[in-house]
Amino acid sequence: MTGTFHHDDRLKISHGNLTKIMGTRFDIILLEKGEELASGIWNETRQELIRLDKMLNKFDATSEISMLNERAFLYPVMVCPELFQILVDCRIYHEKTMGLFDISLKDLSKVVLSESDYSVSFLSPEISLDLGAYAKGYALKVIWDKLIKHNVPHAFVSFGDSSILGIGNHPYGDSWKVSITNPFVQNEVLGEIDLKNTSLSTSGNSPNYTNHIVRPGSGQKNNERKLVCVVSGNPVDAEVLSTTLMVATEQEQERILQNFEIESFKIYNT
Repeated sequence: MTGTFHHDDRLKISHGNLTKIMGTRFDIILLEKGEELASGIWNETRQELIRLDKMLNKFDATSEISMLNERAFLYPVMVCPELFQILVDCRIYHEKTMGLFDISLKDLSKVVLSESDYSVSFLSPEISLDLGAYAKGYALKVIWDKLIKHNVPHAFVSFGDSSILGIGNHPYGDSWKVSITNPFVQNEVLGEIDLKNTSLSTSGNSPNYTNHIVRPGSGQKNNERKLVCVVSGNPVDAEVLSTTLMVATEQEQERILQNFEIESFKIYNT
């Protein structure tokens, strides 16, 4: 994992990036902070992302979620309180989305959570947990809380341009403007979204990355040429909903959205 940090003292702008974390590139822009403080915030953010990746990334064989997946059918596995609470939250999201958000992709009822000792067991050898539709939203929420702690008034945080947080505003505007581009048509802009103390999550298919969004239960892979964009004051809600609404029918979308308070929801046909 490689990363860089740059600071322009004249403009009071700092930029940090990691080339690969949680399966994608990470960028953060901080405004109105001196180099020493901005560098400290960046180092804290970087360490926090590494910690979360080590807990939530199923593609890392040594991560906590990977070890849980490997052992939980054999015997109850104790996990850290933070991961246990994440799994509890994922169960709540499962209920609020009519079962369309399912980190097991098969049958979440076969995942047993024991609050007395923070242990997790699987009732089927086919169960394996994947937090891909949750983790980046959770990371954005954790980072946002830390930026608030450091009194950062303006910042832009992005995981691969698909999970984005805008705090305050751009130096030359009253918000952070994000362009939604068509992955199938080069240089085509489908729309523009303003973020101000809100987060954006985008899910969809692209020419090189399709069939990765699956409808739980049926296992049907979504290959539609569309993007789903959700803007919310809660980055986790946005992350969960963008994937869920990608596989939901129009009727299901209406019912699911009644359970959430969001800023906007839009589907772009590509």
